[in-house]
Amino acid sequence: MQHPIRRSGLVLVAAVSMLATACGGDGGQDTVAAAEGFPMTVKNCGRDVTFERRPERLYVIGGEAGTLVHAAGGTDRISTFSPLVGEPLGDAAGPLGQREQAPIKSSKSISREVIIGAKPDLVVTYGLNEFGPEDLQAAGIPTLIISGYCGGFGAGQSEVQDPLEGVYADIETLGRVLGTEDRAKQAVTGLKGRVEAVRQRGQQSPPPSNATAAVFVAGPDSALNAYGRRSMIHQQMSHAGLTNVFQNTDERLFDVNTEALISSAPQRLIALYEPGDIDEQAVRASLTGRPELGPLPAVAGGKVMVLDFFYSGHGTLAVDGLEKLAGQVHG
Repeated sequence: MQHPIRRSGLVLVAAVSMLATACGGDGGQDTVAAAEGFPMTVKNCGRDVTFERRPERLYVIGGEAGTLVHAAGGTDRISTFSPLVGEPLGDAAGPLGQREQAPIKSSKSISREVIIGAKPDLVVTYGLNEFGPEDLQAAGIPTLIISGYCGGFGAGQSEVQDPLEGVYADIETLGRVLGTEDRAKQAVTGLKGRVEAVRQRGQQSPPPSNATAAVFVAGPDSALNAYGRRSMIHQQMSHAGLTNVFQNTDERLFDVNTEALISSAPQRLIALYEPGDIDEQAVRASLTGRPELGPLPAVAGGKVMVLDFFYSGHGTLAVDGLEKLAGQVHG
């Protein structure tokens, strides 16, 4: 998903639900569709989208969407996969890498014409740019946008109250639509078990100095943005036994000035970054080398943690990210 920077121009449309209707021309196909549970309605971000039968050709945009489709057992249905360049995919990397690739640099690389030309019967994406699901629906192509981006990205705000539950729900929704419910439920059970293991550790052995701020570092001298309670990183912090000093801020990502950051007195600092823009060493130097941040307890105490931004998104890598964060907290 591009991140706060590359995706800042994203025009995310509230996305999608799926409603299948029988098409009247081919009685045999209609009978099969009915036997498979179609027409079908799946609510997602407040819209209904019509499906005539089980999708077989998926156009999947963004690594988060790719990991969700993979977890749901639908990798073999992907006809085109468009991850962001350099985006990690975790355990899904191998299987997704075997599908036809069309990498993108940002949401601006997504073309309505290219999607339509690929003739998919379902688009699964983190968002669209310059056009919306209704434009694809007019061409007979239903769209599902993953729940974490129902309300927008970057400058926009997430509407999801429980990001991890959104991940689970998306996997189960895809399982219903693709007819892979058992595989999807198994995947969700596994993810929930991993999350619960981290949460139990955080509760049983709470880390000292747990007041924490999470910030996004775009470059060595960039302004900082902080994460409020509508973010995935907020939930990850909570499960790892940390307390977000900005937990009362009802936003996903917001501008934070030096005075507000210092007055919040975080004892730990989590720096999220995009590997293509800056490396981990430069991220740490950016925070520890700023004189104005010297008064922060987290900086003075050497409690600066770094996490690849992609591991705080709305795909299955969020669980990997939680485990990575917990490893830094408890290690």
